[in-house]
Amino acid sequence: MKILLIFTLCLISDGGASKKVTGYSGGGVLIKCKYDTEYREKQKYFCKGSVPGCSDQIKTGAKNEWINSGRFSLFDDTKSAEFSVMIRELTVEDTGTYHCGVDISWGNDIYTPVELKVKEGE
Repeated sequence: MKILLIFTLCLISDGGASKKVTGYSGGGVLIKCKYDTEYREKQKYFCKGSVPGCSDQIKTGAKNEWINSGRFSLFDDTKSAEFSVMIRELTVEDTGTYHCGVDISWGNDIYTPVELKVKEGE
């Protein structure tokens, strides 16, 4: 039953350049992050704070499978050149600026900012 509750409260962001996502305390959000196809083989990550130097919440080089790290999960769908980040068991303290990141070892990483607002659930 708890998993059902989490998925009913998921919000999927659209594909804009900068994302604003709202979730509810106790629920979850699903954030989708597009990237250029040339970066399919690169590591993907989701971090909190400003760049450079934001704090990684989850990072993986795995492809086409869900990777879990605490309340965060990441799925890199190489066919659609987009990765998804699920955050579960949201709290109001999760509110803030995050970044979808692609690890470019030979240059500056590529970031997409995400503004997450968590409201008190009913």
